[in-house]
Amino acid sequence: MKEMSIVIVGAGPIGCYVGQLLTRQGYRVRIIEEHNEIGKPVHCAGLIGKKVLDEMRIPFPRESVLNRIDGGIVHLNGDCFRLRREEVAYVIDREKFDKAMGAGLNVTYGTRCVGIEENGRGYILETDRGEIKADAIIGADGAHSAVREYVHQKTPVEYLKGVQFRMEQAPSDINMVEIFLKKPYFFWSIPENEKIVRVGVLSRNPYYDLLDFIKERGFQGRVIEKFAGLVPFSHFSTFSKGNVFLVGDSAAQIKPLSYGGVYLGMRAAELLADCLCSERHQEYSSLWKRRFGRELAITLKARRYFHTLSEEDLERIFFFVKDNTSLIEEKADFENHAVMVWEFLKRPNVSKEILSILLKLVKNNFFQNEVNYATK
Repeated sequence: MKEMSIVIVGAGPIGCYVGQLLTRQGYRVRIIEEHNEIGKPVHCAGLIGKKVLDEMRIPFPRESVLNRIDGGIVHLNGDCFRLRREEVAYVIDREKFDKAMGAGLNVTYGTRCVGIEENGRGYILETDRGEIKADAIIGADGAHSAVREYVHQKTPVEYLKGVQFRMEQAPSDINMVEIFLKKPYFFWSIPENEKIVRVGVLSRNPYYDLLDFIKERGFQGRVIEKFAGLVPFSHFSTFSKGNVFLVGDSAAQIKPLSYGGVYLGMRAAELLADCLCSERHQEYSSLWKRRFGRELAITLKARRYFHTLSEEDLERIFFFVKDNTSLIEEKADFENHAVMVWEFLKRPNVSKEILSILLKLVKNNFFQNEVNYATK
């Protein structure tokens, strides 16, 4: 198996991570990247959970860490509450992080995948600079994945657009992320240091939504940089076709409630590398679903249900959570969001109104098609 030649499409953090894992196992790995360098342009908020560092199989690039996050402040209609969890996440310099992840790998820049053809027991990767032969192809080429077109031809994908500004603005607390709930989406403010925050939103019309939010909050700082990107929300029944595989945003391995993709993408990269090394590559999709299928099914439906809540129900949930911050601080998982619904249901002080909302969420959303998603 180690004679297998593997081409990875996309030199983002997930593509580079799976490249590092396979290279260290002795595989011949080549990465093609459509841009002229790793780390640019930036498409990510740059906030990653501590578990990303703790569970990585290669050394985490500590030089990319800009700030430590100890919790968050959640806002709704002029009210707010704090959730404190020491060193729960980090603000990173994504360019430095990505470049460190790609160090030492065989990367061909300025090369874009335009199609894939079967070639006997292998494949021909068609690019805008010629053809590349490969025994296996891994698509880590983001939300608009060309490799995904081969694996899931003509499958519609749901997207949200994201925009983030780096602004000269002093944060209210340098170690706390701020979340501003405003249906049907939410805004964020991430403190990079004592003088700069990252303010953003994912929505259908994010640029103008963000401008309105900045004006509404009275932010006066100069905009230093602007970033934009897409988040895919469609979840697929499989992440492979033959020896062509998808990881990260290409596979829509995204947390539906917070939109983060680095943690899930890295876990997928590890599962795929393990499957290739143990010659069980066709088990990749089933192993992923066994580990994350239930969590993603629950949180995806929770996100959809959130959009249907009335303002009154949203406020009831907000104040219920505000009254139970100690439970969240004790039980919540930055990377696993579904666990909190079950913890809330067990609380003895749950009012009839909140219990009704949570049970409706469970009955109408969690169990409809959940098993099918997690197992098919």
